Amino acid sequence: MISVLLVDDHPVVIEGLRKVLATAPDIGVTGEAHDASGALERARTLKPDVILLDLRMPGASGVQAVRRLRDGEADGTGPAVIILTSYGDQAYVRQALEAGADGYLLKSTPPEALIAAIRAAARGRRQLSPELLDGVLQEFGGLAREQTHRTADLSPEDLEILRRASQGATNREIGAGTGRTEVAVKKRLQIIFDKLGAVDRAHAVAEAIRRGLI
Repeated sequence: MISVLLVDDHPVVIEGLRKVLATAPDIGVTGEAHDASGALERARTLKPDVILLDLRMPGASGVQAVRRLRDGEADGTGPAVIILTSYGDQAYVRQALEAGADGYLLKSTPPEALIAAIRAAARGRRQLSPELLDGVLQEFGGLAREQTHRTADLSPEDLEILRRASQGATNREIGAGTGRTEVAVKKRLQIIFDKLGAVDRAHAVAEAIRRGLI
Protein backbone atom coordinates (compact mmCIF):
# COMPACT_ATOMS: atom_id res chain seq x y z
CA MET A 1 0.00 0.00 0.00
CA ILE A 2 1.34 3.43 -1.00
CA SER A 3 0.74 5.92 1.81
CA VAL A 4 0.01 9.50 0.77
CA LEU A 5 0.03 12.74 2.76
CA LEU A 6 -2.24 15.47 1.35
CA VAL A 7 -1.20 19.08 1.88
CA ASP A 8 -3.51 21.90 0.77
CA ASP A 9 -5.09 24.85 2.54
CA HIS A 10 -8.48 24.28 0.87
CA PRO A 11 -10.58 21.55 2.56
CA VAL A 12 -12.61 21.02 -0.62
CA VAL A 13 -9.41 20.12 -2.50
CA ILE A 14 -8.39 17.69 0.23
CA GLU A 15 -11.81 16.05 0.13
CA GLY A 16 -11.69 15.79 -3.65
CA LEU A 17 -8.26 14.17 -3.55
CA ARG A 18 -9.43 11.70 -0.93
CA LYS A 19 -12.29 10.62 -3.17
CA VAL A 20 -10.02 10.24 -6.19
CA LEU A 21 -7.40 8.21 -4.34
CA ALA A 22 -10.04 6.03 -2.71
CA THR A 23 -10.62 4.49 -6.16
CA ALA A 24 -7.07 3.08 -6.17
CA PRO A 25 -6.82 -0.14 -4.13
CA ASP A 26 -3.06 0.21 -3.66
CA ILE A 27 -3.10 3.83 -2.41
CA GLY A 28 -4.14 5.04 1.03
CA VAL A 29 -4.35 8.56 2.45
CA THR A 30 -2.41 8.49 5.70
CA GLY A 31 -3.09 12.08 6.74
CA GLU A 32 -3.49 15.71 5.76
CA ALA A 33 -2.02 19.12 6.51
CA HIS A 34 -3.01 22.64 5.58
CA ASP A 35 0.28 24.54 5.54
CA ALA A 36 4.02 23.97 5.23
CA SER A 37 4.71 23.64 8.95
CA GLY A 38 1.92 21.10 9.29
CA ALA A 39 3.30 19.20 6.30
CA LEU A 40 6.74 18.96 7.89
CA GLU A 41 5.32 17.77 11.20
CA ARG A 42 3.01 15.20 9.62
CA ALA A 43 5.79 13.97 7.32
CA ARG A 44 8.00 13.30 10.36
CA THR A 45 5.32 11.47 12.32
CA LEU A 46 3.50 9.60 9.54
CA LYS A 47 6.46 8.89 7.22
CA PRO A 48 4.34 8.72 4.03
CA ASP A 49 5.62 7.28 0.78
CA VAL A 50 4.37 10.24 -1.25
CA ILE A 51 3.38 13.82 -0.39
CA LEU A 52 0.99 15.77 -2.61
CA LEU A 53 1.91 19.37 -1.84
CA ASP A 54 0.17 22.59 -2.85
CA LEU A 55 2.40 25.39 -4.14
CA ARG A 56 0.68 28.43 -2.61
CA MET A 57 -0.25 28.12 1.07
CA PRO A 58 -0.31 30.32 4.17
CA GLY A 59 3.19 30.88 5.55
CA ALA A 60 5.96 29.09 3.67
CA SER A 61 5.41 28.13 0.04
CA GLY A 62 5.41 24.63 -1.33
CA VAL A 63 8.90 25.17 -2.75
CA GLN A 64 10.17 26.23 0.69
CA ALA A 65 8.49 23.19 2.23
CA VAL A 66 10.26 20.90 -0.25
CA ARG A 67 13.62 22.45 0.65
CA ARG A 68 12.95 21.94 4.37
CA LEU A 69 11.87 18.35 3.80
CA ARG A 70 15.03 17.60 1.83
CA ASP A 71 17.25 19.40 4.35
CA GLY A 72 15.79 17.25 7.10
CA GLU A 73 16.60 13.95 5.36
CA ALA A 74 19.59 12.30 6.96
CA ASP A 75 19.97 9.52 4.41
CA GLY A 76 18.10 10.78 1.35
CA THR A 77 15.31 8.22 1.77
CA GLY A 78 12.49 10.65 2.49
CA PRO A 79 9.10 10.62 0.78
CA ALA A 80 8.56 11.46 -2.85
CA VAL A 81 7.12 14.98 -3.11
CA ILE A 82 4.81 15.99 -5.94
CA ILE A 83 3.79 19.61 -6.26
CA LEU A 84 0.08 19.72 -7.15
CA THR A 85 -0.98 23.22 -8.10
CA SER A 86 -3.02 25.43 -10.39
CA TYR A 87 0.06 27.47 -11.32
CA GLY A 88 1.84 26.40 -14.50
CA ASP A 89 4.41 29.19 -14.65
CA GLN A 90 7.72 27.73 -15.85
CA ALA A 91 9.65 29.61 -13.18
CA TYR A 92 7.67 27.78 -10.50
CA VAL A 93 8.34 24.44 -12.19
CA ARG A 94 12.07 25.11 -12.29
CA GLN A 95 12.19 26.30 -8.67
CA ALA A 96 10.30 23.22 -7.46
CA LEU A 97 12.55 20.77 -9.29
CA GLU A 98 15.68 22.55 -8.14
CA ALA A 99 14.39 22.42 -4.55
CA GLY A 100 14.15 18.64 -4.80
CA ALA A 101 10.54 17.98 -5.82
CA ASP A 102 9.95 14.65 -7.53
CA GLY A 103 7.17 15.98 -9.71
CA TYR A 104 5.05 18.95 -10.71
CA LEU A 105 1.44 18.38 -11.70
CA LEU A 106 -1.45 20.71 -12.40
CA LYS A 107 -4.72 20.32 -10.51
CA SER A 108 -6.39 19.82 -13.88
CA THR A 109 -4.57 16.47 -14.15
CA PRO A 110 -7.12 13.69 -14.80
CA PRO A 111 -7.72 11.36 -11.82
CA GLU A 112 -6.23 8.33 -13.57
CA ALA A 113 -3.10 10.30 -14.48
CA LEU A 114 -2.74 11.54 -10.89
CA ILE A 115 -2.98 7.99 -9.58
CA ALA A 116 -0.42 6.80 -12.12
CA ALA A 117 1.91 9.65 -11.12
CA ILE A 118 1.69 8.69 -7.44
CA ARG A 119 2.52 5.08 -8.26
CA ALA A 120 5.44 6.15 -10.41
CA ALA A 121 6.74 8.58 -7.77
CA ALA A 122 6.62 5.83 -5.15
CA ARG A 123 8.94 3.83 -7.45
CA GLY A 124 11.37 6.72 -7.71
CA ARG A 125 10.26 8.12 -11.05
CA ARG A 126 9.82 11.88 -11.50
CA GLN A 127 6.63 13.30 -12.96
CA LEU A 128 5.79 16.41 -14.96
CA SER A 129 2.45 17.39 -16.49
CA PRO A 130 2.82 16.97 -20.27
CA GLU A 131 1.34 20.40 -20.93
CA LEU A 132 4.06 21.96 -18.79
CA LEU A 133 6.78 20.21 -20.75
CA ASP A 134 5.25 21.41 -23.99
CA GLY A 135 5.14 24.95 -22.63
CA VAL A 136 8.80 24.86 -21.68
CA LEU A 137 9.81 23.56 -25.09
CA GLN A 138 7.79 26.26 -26.83
CA GLU A 139 9.12 28.99 -24.54
CA PHE A 140 12.74 28.08 -25.13
CA GLY A 141 12.52 26.89 -28.71
CA GLY A 142 13.76 30.20 -30.06
CA LEU A 143 16.49 30.35 -27.45
CA ALA A 144 17.66 26.88 -28.47
CA ARG A 145 18.14 28.02 -32.06
CA GLU A 146 20.27 30.93 -30.85
CA GLN A 147 22.32 28.73 -28.55
CA THR A 148 23.00 25.63 -30.65
CA HIS A 149 26.68 26.00 -29.85
CA ARG A 150 25.83 25.04 -26.26
CA THR A 151 24.81 21.53 -27.38
CA ALA A 152 28.31 20.73 -28.60
CA ASP A 153 29.37 19.18 -25.30
CA LEU A 154 26.38 16.82 -25.22
CA SER A 155 26.47 13.83 -27.53
CA PRO A 156 23.32 12.40 -29.17
CA GLU A 157 23.53 9.60 -26.60
CA ASP A 158 23.60 12.16 -23.78
CA LEU A 159 20.51 13.86 -25.17
CA GLU A 160 18.71 10.53 -25.49
CA ILE A 161 19.48 9.74 -21.85
CA LEU A 162 18.16 13.16 -20.84
CA ARG A 163 15.00 12.69 -22.90
CA ARG A 164 14.31 9.36 -21.23
CA ALA A 165 15.09 10.84 -17.80
CA SER A 166 12.61 13.66 -18.46
CA GLN A 167 9.94 11.01 -19.04
CA GLY A 168 10.61 9.54 -15.60
CA ALA A 169 12.61 6.47 -16.65
CA THR A 170 14.87 4.90 -14.04
CA ASN A 171 18.57 4.24 -14.70
CA ARG A 172 17.75 0.59 -15.37
CA GLU A 173 15.02 1.50 -17.84
CA ILE A 174 17.28 4.02 -19.59
CA GLY A 175 19.96 1.35 -19.84
CA ALA A 176 17.54 -1.17 -21.32
CA GLY A 177 16.44 1.37 -23.91
CA THR A 178 19.93 2.56 -24.87
CA GLY A 179 21.96 -0.63 -24.67
CA ARG A 180 23.88 0.40 -21.54
CA THR A 181 24.18 -1.16 -18.13
CA GLU A 182 22.53 0.53 -15.17
CA VAL A 183 25.96 1.38 -13.77
CA ALA A 184 27.06 2.88 -17.10
CA VAL A 185 23.95 5.07 -17.19
CA LYS A 186 24.61 6.27 -13.65
CA LYS A 187 28.20 7.19 -14.55
CA ARG A 188 27.10 8.90 -17.76
CA LEU A 189 24.50 10.92 -15.88
CA GLN A 190 27.22 12.23 -13.57
CA ILE A 191 29.16 13.42 -16.63
CA ILE A 192 26.00 15.04 -18.00
CA PHE A 193 25.42 16.76 -14.63
CA ASP A 194 28.92 18.23 -14.82
CA LYS A 195 28.38 19.46 -18.38
CA LEU A 196 25.11 21.16 -17.45
CA GLY A 197 26.23 22.37 -14.03
CA ALA A 198 23.44 20.34 -12.45
CA VAL A 199 23.30 18.71 -9.02
CA ASP A 200 20.86 15.88 -9.77
CA ARG A 201 18.55 14.36 -12.40
CA ALA A 202 15.71 16.82 -11.87
CA HIS A 203 18.09 19.77 -12.10
CA ALA A 204 19.72 18.35 -15.25
CA VAL A 205 16.35 17.80 -16.93
CA ALA A 206 15.18 21.30 -15.97
CA GLU A 207 18.41 22.83 -17.29
CA ALA A 208 18.25 20.83 -20.52
CA ILE A 209 14.66 21.97 -21.03
CA ARG A 210 15.63 25.57 -20.21
CA ARG A 211 18.31 25.46 -22.90
CA GLY A 212 15.92 23.86 -25.37
CA LEU A 213 18.04 20.71 -25.68
CA ILE A 214 15.16 18.27 -25.15
